[in-house]
Amino acid sequence: MIRRRAAQEANWGIFLALCLALFAIVNYLSYRHYIRWDATASRAFTLSDQTTKVVQGLKAPLKVVVFIPPGDELFQKVKDLLSAYQAASPQIHVEFIDPDRDRARVEALAKSYKVQVANVVVFDAGENSRYVEKDQMVEYDFSAMQMGGAPKVKAFKAEEAFTNALLDVLEPKKPVVYFTSGHGERAAQPREGTGILRDRLSKEGAQIRDWESLGKPEVPPDCDLLVVAGPEKPFLPQEAQAIGRYLSAGGKALLMVDPEFAEGAKAFSPTGLEDLLKSWGVILGQDLVIDPKGAVAYLGAQTFFASNFSQGPVVRDLAKNKLPALFTLAQSLGVGACADSEYRAEPLIQTTSEAWGEKDLAHLDDVKKDPTDLSGPLAVAAIVVSEKPGKKARLVVMGDSDWAGDALIQAGGGNLLLALNSVHWLLSQENRLAIPPKTSVETHLNLTGSQANVLFVLFVLGLPALAVGAGVIVYLRRRR
Repeated sequence: MIRRRAAQEANWGIFLALCLALFAIVNYLSYRHYIRWDATASRAFTLSDQTTKVVQGLKAPLKVVVFIPPGDELFQKVKDLLSAYQAASPQIHVEFIDPDRDRARVEALAKSYKVQVANVVVFDAGENSRYVEKDQMVEYDFSAMQMGGAPKVKAFKAEEAFTNALLDVLEPKKPVVYFTSGHGERAAQPREGTGILRDRLSKEGAQIRDWESLGKPEVPPDCDLLVVAGPEKPFLPQEAQAIGRYLSAGGKALLMVDPEFAEGAKAFSPTGLEDLLKSWGVILGQDLVIDPKGAVAYLGAQTFFASNFSQGPVVRDLAKNKLPALFTLAQSLGVGACADSEYRAEPLIQTTSEAWGEKDLAHLDDVKKDPTDLSGPLAVAAIVVSEKPGKKARLVVMGDSDWAGDALIQAGGGNLLLALNSVHWLLSQENRLAIPPKTSVETHLNLTGSQANVLFVLFVLGLPALAVGAGVIVYLRRRR
């Protein structure tokens, strides 16, 4: 009897040891080989294809230091997102530091990384480091503040900021972007200028400079990208020729040319860039685009959303995420043959088929389509590119500059993405194309009174009663 009991105890001991060993093996294997699921409605923690490609291509360790306290509203979002980065590559190592508790370590690392603000995430590749601020990770909705409420998180855009910071430390060369000045461009205007775009490019590591082209024989030799943002006065022939030589030598340019009205608003005034653009296959329409079908309510048909995109990388994100671009007071662009046959010009964004190009400036208070007006769909943006080796010039032309101005660049559904993607494509940084932010999706369950009563009876009364009844049945059976 004693031997039998000892054998049973030994068997149970072996069984428990095997169970513990099996439990340890399963946990180890699940730790090393696991699958992640993103159950959020907006796919907030699923990395984009381009981020996955960049992260999986890491050849050396990359350290990420998070200076965000655990109580912050972004802490868990950032933690979950960085865990997705770690899952995509074993080269990424993440460290979380609480700025409120570990002051000594925070101060030491802040000096090392030259961080002067709180709530930042640092990407450290050894010799190079870059930090991302909180305002680059999230977009707020401040509408509730009018009623005394607190701002709410509208969109979580940390993936784009993190991936661009990662690319910055891997490719430390900072591109130089010149904005022309001296012709009334938006870049020189304090309120309706391109301050948001310039600031965003600066945060991504670009060096932003102004170029007053009047009297200058050539574009600055260190220029990686030339931006002309809505000139109100025409360029002189010498200036246009300098830009032409820059492009012929493989330069890149973003030209945003509004339809400017001559004195008295009876005709369109020249921009001085007509011949230059024509040689690159882009013809300015010298008209005012009217699109009733895409018009914004209460703003007139001259302010419209355009969502007829080409298949190119500049607008691929907008088409995929159904984000339209918002334009106002734009002119149409024609596409023809380039002077250099190895380049081609093609439409980038077009209006709806109901649009037309208004030529009659004398009756803008009551516009209507005339036989002389161009019929839609009309191109409001075009690109010039070549796949031939050695042909490095790239050109993006917009028939409007308002879309990139401070007033519309964030109001339009896809304006900021369009601006950033245009710049990145021109700089041959296709892997840096902007990643659309992940919007917060709130799901509400609305129940009627009868439905709420049914659920109350079922879960509050029914389930406990079922458990009690089962216990009573078991008790009575054992008594027999």
